[in-house]
Amino acid sequence: MSEKIKRCEACEDPFRWNDDVIEVNDKFYHKNCVELYPTGYFAMLDDEPLGGTENEDGSMAFEILDQDEYLEDAE
Repeated sequence: MSEKIKRCEACEDPFRWNDDVIEVNDKFYHKNCVELYPTGYFAMLDDEPLGGTENEDGSMAFEILDQDEYLEDAE
């Protein structure tokens, strides 16, 4: 697996091209690994604040990561 593959800061699983990804302070998380609160949106992990995020609905990994930073379906 490429060293450039990005991993979720919470679960450490690599991102696949179609994963919903939340970006907070230049760190990336699977959408289902964090809790989002509608305060502009603020991400939490295990009741600890991560910070604000603009992509409250998440973005597919291929939309915000470089192609060599996520896994294709076949991998």
